[in-house]
Amino acid sequence: MHTATGRRLVPARIRSVAAVIAATALTLGGIAMAPLASAAPVPSASASPTTVNRYGTSTVTLTLDGESSTQSTPTDLVLVLDESGSIDSTEFGQLKSFADAVVEAVGNDGLFANGGRVGVVGFSTGAEVVSPLSGNETDVRNAIAANPQSGGSTCMSCGLNEASTVMGADDPARNQLVIVITDGNATSGDPTASAAANLQAKAEVFAVGVGDGISQSTLETIASGPGADNTFSVGGFSSLATLLSALVSAVVVPGATHPSVTVTLAPGWDLVPNSVTATLGATVSGESVDGFTVSRGELGDENLVITYDVTHEGAPCGLLDVNSSVAYTDDQNATVTFPDVKVTVTCLPPVADAGADKTVAEGSSVTLDGSGSHDPDGTITAYAWSGAAANIGTLSGTSNAVATYSGVDDGVDAVTLGVTDDNGLTDTDTTTVTVTNVAPTLTLTSCPVAPSAVGTDVSVAGTFTDPGVNDTHTRTVDWGDGVVSAAVATTSPVAATHQYTSAGIFDIAVTVTDDDGGSDTETCGFVVVFDPDGGFVTGGGWITSPAGAYPADPGAAGRASFGFVSKYKKGATVPTGSTEFQFQAGNLNFHSSDYQWLVVAGTKAQYKGTGTVNGASGYSFMLTATDGGPDKLRMKVWKTSDSTVVYDNQIGSGDTTNPTTALSGGQIVIHKG
Repeated sequence: MHTATGRRLVPARIRSVAAVIAATALTLGGIAMAPLASAAPVPSASASPTTVNRYGTSTVTLTLDGESSTQSTPTDLVLVLDESGSIDSTEFGQLKSFADAVVEAVGNDGLFANGGRVGVVGFSTGAEVVSPLSGNETDVRNAIAANPQSGGSTCMSCGLNEASTVMGADDPARNQLVIVITDGNATSGDPTASAAANLQAKAEVFAVGVGDGISQSTLETIASGPGADNTFSVGGFSSLATLLSALVSAVVVPGATHPSVTVTLAPGWDLVPNSVTATLGATVSGESVDGFTVSRGELGDENLVITYDVTHEGAPCGLLDVNSSVAYTDDQNATVTFPDVKVTVTCLPPVADAGADKTVAEGSSVTLDGSGSHDPDGTITAYAWSGAAANIGTLSGTSNAVATYSGVDDGVDAVTLGVTDDNGLTDTDTTTVTVTNVAPTLTLTSCPVAPSAVGTDVSVAGTFTDPGVNDTHTRTVDWGDGVVSAAVATTSPVAATHQYTSAGIFDIAVTVTDDDGGSDTETCGFVVVFDPDGGFVTGGGWITSPAGAYPADPGAAGRASFGFVSKYKKGATVPTGSTEFQFQAGNLNFHSSDYQWLVVAGTKAQYKGTGTVNGASGYSFMLTATDGGPDKLRMKVWKTSDSTVVYDNQIGSGDTTNPTTALSGGQIVIHKG
C-alpha cells in the first residue's frame, strides 16, 4: 500500500478513534478499506464452590473471550531486527522476546485471522531473512526463537532493502507495515536515506531506537514522516515491553478497545478485600465491599479472566445471585451480557442442649441450663422451655437460656427446650426431671407431762408440713403399751387420746406418713402412769458404783450406799417417802425433798422427785429398782435447771431402761397393794 508524501494517517490514531472507525469507512493511502465491524467479546461466568455455608466464601470467575477485528483488508508486517555486535547476548535475548511478544499480540488482535502475514529480517554487516511473510503465527515465532545473533557492523540500508524484498511489490489490496528496531546509527557512508525512501514508497515504516547510540534524526529518516510521528525511543532493550501496546495498536485494531467490566455485588455478599485478580495486565479499580471495576486498553483474540472472592453476610439463605449487575462497556458500544452467577447458601440450624437430667425434691427448685445450645453459623435469638406436667412440677423463666423447675409432687417429668436462630431455623432437646418425695415434718405441740392415773385420758397433739402439696397422710400413735391407733390425717394439726389400763412408764411415738411412704416420727419421751391403789417399794444396802458414774470425777468408783421408801397413801395422787444416796468416792450425799410420781409394775418400780446434793437444793432424781433375780438399782441425779447429770450408775442409757447394777449388799422389796 503506497502512502502519499506529506500525509500520514498514523495507525495508532485508528485505535484512539476506534468508535468512529467502527461505523465509518477508512481510506488509507487512497485505498478504501471496509469499516470495522463490532466484534463483541463472549462472556462466561462461574463460581466455586457453588454451595457454601452461612458466612462462607466462594470464588467467582468472569471470562471475556475476546475477538479479533473484522476489518476486511489484510495486513502484512515485517519486523527488522538489529543483530550488530554492539548488542550483547542478554540484550539480544530481550530483543527476540519483544519481537515474539509483538507477533503474539498482533495475532491476538486478529492479524492472522484476517489473512495477514508477518515476516522477520535480521541485519548487521549484511541482512538475512529470519522468516518470510507467513500467515502461520507459530512458524514465525519459532523462527524468531531459533535465530542466532550474527554480530558485525550496522548496515542499516541492508536491513531496509531486505525488508523491501520480503514485503514484495506495493499491493493496494493489503496494509503493508514495517517496524525497525535498532540500537545505533548506520555505518559511515551507508545509503540509509535512499533505502528508507524506497521502503516508504510501499509501506508505512516505524522506527524504534534503543539506548542513546542512535540519533532522533536517523529514526526520522527511517520512519515514515513527517517528523517524529512514527518514531519511538526507549532507554534499553529491557524497556521494549513498554512499547508493545503502542506498536501493536499501530499494526492492527482489536475487536474491543478500552473494555471495562464493573461488578456490583448482590445484597447478602461482601467482596473479600484484595481478592480481585485480572489477567492480561488489566487494571483493578474502585474496589469496595460492594464491587469493583476492571479495565484494559484493548481486547483482541485473547481471554480476559477476572476472579474475585465473595463472603456471605449471614442472610438470606438458599440459591442466591452473587452479582447484582455486571456492566460491560467498550469503544465499540458492544452489548455483552454476563450469565448470572448463583451460589447456594446452606444455613445450618441451631443445636438445642437442654442440659443434663435433673433430680429435685418436692417443694424445691432446680436450674435447667440450656446455655450449652449453640448455632454453628449464627446466633440463637430465642429460647422456649415447655412440657412440665402441672401435677409434677412447674417452670419459670421459660424464655431464657436458663429456666427454673419447681417440684410439686414426686414423679418423672420430660421438659423440652426449643431454640430459634437468627435465620428462623429451630431445634429442640428434651431433658428429664425426676421429682423425689419429701417426707412430712411433724412437730409435737402437746405431750403428757404430769403422771396420769390408770384409766384417765392421756392426750397428744401436733402439727405437720409436707412440701408435696398433693400428698395425702396417715397419723399413727404408738402408746407404748401395745396399742397403736391410726387415722387419716386430712390436714394438720393431728391429735389423739388414750387410757392406760395398767401402771407403767411408756414411750409415746407419733408418726405421720405420706402416700409415698415418707414419714416422720416424734416421741413424747416417757409418760408415767401410776396406780394409786397399787404396791410400794422399799430398799436399803449398797452397790459398787462403776467408773464414769460421777462425771465430776470419772475415775471415782466404789461403794455407794442407799436407803429408800416410796408409796402412795390412800387416795393420794403423789407418793411420799424418803430417799438417801451416798457415794463416798465422789463425796456425794443426796437426800430427797419430795416425790412426783411412782410406778410399780410387776417386779420393777420407778419413781421421780427432787432433792439436795450435799445440802444444796435444785436437783432432780429418778430411782429405778427391780426385785429379784438379783435385786438391781439405778440412781440418776441431775441439775433441775439444765439437766446436767451429776450422778448416774447407768450413764447414757434411756430413762426407762431396766437397771443393770446388782446390789453388793442389802435388798429391794416391792410390796403389793
